This record gives sequence, structure tokens and C-alpha cells, in this order.
Amino acid sequence: VAQGHGAYFPFIARRPHSHGLVLSRSGGAPAGPHAGQAAAMTATVNRPASSSDAEAQRPKEKMTERLIGGVTPEYAIREILLGVTICFAQIPESVAFAFMAHIKPPIALHAAWVVGLICSVFGGRPGMVNGATGAFAAIIGTFIPNAGTGLNGQGVELLFPSVIVAGVLMLLVSATNLSKFITLLPAPVMIGFCNGLAIVIGLAQLHPFKDAETHEWKSGPEMLWMLIICFTSMSLMEFLPKLPLKIFKVIPSSLVAIIAAIVIEFAIVRGALGHRTDVIRDVSEFTLDTAIPIPFFANSEYDYGNIFDATVLGDNLGKIFVQGLLLCIVGTIESLMTSEVVESFVKTPSDGNRTVLATGAGNILSGFLGGMGGNAMIGLSTVNCLNGGRGRLGPTVTALGIMACVMGAYPLLNFIPVAALAGIMIVVVLHTFKWFSLWMLVACILPKSIRDKLGPRFQRKVPRVELFAIFAVTLLSNFPAGTNIAYAVGVGVAICAINYAWKSGKTFTWRESFGNDGTKYYDIEGPLFFAATNRFIKVMNPDVDPDKVEVRFSDTTSIMDYSAMEALHRIAHSYASKGKRVVFKSLCPESEKLISKANRLCASIEYTSREIGVQDVEGIVPDPD
Repeated sequence: VAQGHGAYFPFIARRPHSHGLVLSRSGGAPAGPHAGQAAAMTATVNRPASSSDAEAQRPKEKMTERLIGGVTPEYAIREILLGVTICFAQIPESVAFAFMAHIKPPIALHAAWVVGLICSVFGGRPGMVNGATGAFAAIIGTFIPNAGTGLNGQGVELLFPSVIVAGVLMLLVSATNLSKFITLLPAPVMIGFCNGLAIVIGLAQLHPFKDAETHEWKSGPEMLWMLIICFTSMSLMEFLPKLPLKIFKVIPSSLVAIIAAIVIEFAIVRGALGHRTDVIRDVSEFTLDTAIPIPFFANSEYDYGNIFDATVLGDNLGKIFVQGLLLCIVGTIESLMTSEVVESFVKTPSDGNRTVLATGAGNILSGFLGGMGGNAMIGLSTVNCLNGGRGRLGPTVTALGIMACVMGAYPLLNFIPVAALAGIMIVVVLHTFKWFSLWMLVACILPKSIRDKLGPRFQRKVPRVELFAIFAVTLLSNFPAGTNIAYAVGVGVAICAINYAWKSGKTFTWRESFGNDGTKYYDIEGPLFFAATNRFIKVMNPDVDPDKVEVRFSDTTSIMDYSAMEALHRIAHSYASKGKRVVFKSLCPESEKLISKANRLCASIEYTSREIGVQDVEGIVPDPD
């Protein structure tokens, strides 16, 4: 137990040559090599415990080792502290994502705790943080025009039904087990996804530095102090955790950055100098009316009279479905990607379908309550795991903390300078962007002789097509107008798929030979699918081949699609029209299944099954029957 669950039972120590293990609440300092492991509770070995001692000790052991269902005090304390820490990091991110989506901050914060709570409690990946994300904001921002920082853009009423549609589609993805197709997402597309998302978030942080009416850059003391607050927040956010002080490992750097920004704004800028920069209260004030979420259709701020007018109903329903579909795509992709990242840290399996199911349920409830929806947050989930987060308690505390702040401590949120939020998000952008992809770009351009001279950093050359996929996804996430990150992912997958199909088609090879009886043999190797069928048809020559031809498929050959079946049918028909016979031999079971299902399309194909040999296993008696 001590060795296998050291992280959960660190106060249990095993000593060599011991006769028993006794848990005690010894107040004195224990002796021995494991003395440093014990604090309030110490593992000591005194003597073999009698049965009566064990009976009296057992209730204390249970109280010591468990709170509820195997949760230890150490685990609970660690998870709660992490949950509170991430809560204060997630609040400014959610507000910044609201600005990016051209909606008011309460819409994002309510989504953060609703989606976060449901996914933390019911999701398929413990240790994963969920909430309003940049991926959702990137999609929403393309449907809602910018009306000024902190204000709802035109058409915000369509957002909430779209989020509900996205949730329903996620439930369908989970029910049909489509989450398994995340394995078809190539690494170049994932890198491009992160890069594109970073650029989208980064560009959105420029809006607070522009005038809401003229859309020109701000100037004078306001711009100067906004830059000072922004760079101060960036510096604290980035470098504070790197200081060798234990307190900065506990207190979130984002919280320190916000406190410092508030002090600069109200003590120096406004108090001493008489200037001012925008705070949340100036652009979108949190009030008692926004503290409690209500169903979106009951909110008097939204006008649904014109939305469902007969003249525009068709267009609006189309926008709702398209936006919901795109939100479902990016939400599912990022949630499953984050689940894989968390799994790589905690080394425990994930349930992809359950993850998508919980995300869908969270989005349905979030949309119903007037939230922007959300999914897993890869950055905060990584922070949680790197600091020892493993279970559901920490993310649950995070969601409840955000809920408490929005419903009870909302007046404090109004004092946060907008420039501080921009600074925090710029740091997030710097860590989201995969900078090594730029070195990969340089390595693909330079010849090998120069790469060898420049050192190991340039030994990152990858196929140029895959590098093209990375930067295609990155650029299409932002440019031209009308594209978004979901479309970019689709293009990236298509590029990688076409590249793979082309290379796989080139593995198709054949060899011709003749038997003693005059039979001609074609030995085929490689997968047979649409990229190889044209070559396969041209290889066969019914005009000059003898009357009997056999096409022998190797173990690496399978009929993959309809194009391959059509090729076999055309070849068989061509030989039959010449009065000749062609037999396709050694078809694998999967290929036979395809042909049998399309029997009316492939009636002229004559084939034999592949013989599967079973090796004798020593020690196993054969069945006498």
C-alpha cells in the first residue's frame, strides 16, 4: 500500500526487518530513515500489534486514511487549493473571452461555472478544467459583430439557441461513438489549431486599446497607462511563478497581476495623477441583475420579436444550426485533445464518449441559462495536472468558486482594469502558440548542409506537405474574412488525408510470372483503393494475356473501397468479354465482406479466400473432433 499509493498515503512508511505496521498519532519526532516523511501522523514500528489493539486501531485508521470514499486529507487539501487557484486564473480569462466574442462578461462567466461544474462532476476525464474557452469565443466572434468592448453585438439572441444546438449535437456524437474519430486528427492539424487559436485570441486583445466609436487607437495618458498596466500584468503573470519562493507556488500569478493592476489604476492613475483607464465597470458593469442566470428567453434585455419574424426566420434558423455545428466541432475537438493531454500526465484512461456527453449536457444547460457555452480548457488543465491535480474535486471547486464570485462578489470584479485582462491573455497566447513550428519552417527551407552548421535547433525538418498543413490551419483560422478555426481544421485534415492517400497509393506494386501450365500470375502488394485502382487497371492486359489468369493478393493487400471493387469488376468483365478467365485469389475476410455486400455490383468477380494458418501451440491439446 505504501509503495503503490504513496501519493495518497504519504504518512505510511515501510521499514526493513519490521514485524508489523502501526499507524500512530505520535507527537514526538520519530526516529529512523523515514522520519522526514511524517508530520502530524507517523508510521512507526514498535511491536507486533495484538488483535485487541488492531480492533481498537481500525476505526482510527479509517478516519485517518479516508474522508469520503478513499479521499485522503492530503488529497482534499491539494485539490481544494488548486481549485481556488485556478478559479482566480479562469475568471479573467473568461472575461477576456467575452470581449473576444463581442458579448458581455456575465454571459461567459455563467457559462464557465455551469459547463465547468457539469463536466467536473459527470465528465469522463478527472483532473480536467472546463469552462468558456477561446475556441468557442473565436467561433462566436465571427457571428456577432463588434459593438464595443464589453457590449453585446447585434444578433446575440441567436447565440443561446446555437449553444443548445451544439450541446444536442455533442450528445449525438457521444451516442454514436464518433469521439473515436479524434484519432484521425493529425499532429500538424493540432499544432495549427493551437497556433490559429493563439493568433485569434491575441488579435482580440487589441480591441480595448481602440476607441469604441472611432475604432482608432487611443492616445495620450490613457494609452500610456494602459500599456503600463498591460506590461505589468504580463510580467507578473509570466515571471512570478519562476521566483524561488514557495508562496508564489500557491498564490496564482494572475490574481497578483490583477491586484497590482487595481492598485496602479486607483492609487496612481486615478488617485495621484487624475487620469483614468477603462475598468470592467466602465465597459460592462456587473450588477445584481446579472448575478443570477435566468433562461435566455425570459431576459428582457434580448429582443426575440424580430428574430423569429417570418421574413427572416429561415436565415436565422440557418445561422443557429451552422453556429451550433461549428461550436460542436471545435468544442469536441478541444475537449478530446485536452483529455489526451491530461491522460498523458496522470497515466489513467479517459472515457471520450462520456467527456463529450458531459460537455454536451453542460452546453445545453448553459445555453438555456443565457451562457456562451464552453468546453475543456487545455491551458488550465495542464496547470492543474502539473501541480498535482488528479481528481474531480479541484475542477469542481473551481466551478463553484466562479459561481460564488459571480453571484456574491461581483462588485469586486468591476474594479479590474481591462488592460490587465489583455496582459494576462497575451501571456496565455505566448504559451498557446507552438513556437517550435517556426523552427520547423526554417528547417524545411534551409538545405541540410546549413542546418547541420546551425545546430540541433534546426534538426526539425518534417515533410513539407505537413508543414504546409500546419500553416494552412494557422492562417485559415484568421484569414480571409468568413473563415474560422473549424473550417481551418477541416482543410488541415483534408491536406493530410490527401497526402497520405497519395503516398499509400504509390506503395502499390505488382510482379508478373507464368506457370508451367501457361497460367499467368499477377502478384499484387499494397492496399487497393481509389489512389491505386487506375494503376491496377492499366497493369492488367486482357488483350495479350493467356486464357487463364490469376491475381494473387499478398498479406498487405486489402480491398479498401468501392473504387477497388469497381476496378475488380471492370477487369473481370474485360477478360470475360475476350473469352478468358481471371480469378482473384487470397482475399482477406474484410475484402470478402465488402464484395459479398455489393454482390449485385460485383457478380462477375471470381475470387478465393485467403488461407489463414494456425500454428500449433506447445502445451495445448488439439480438439479430437
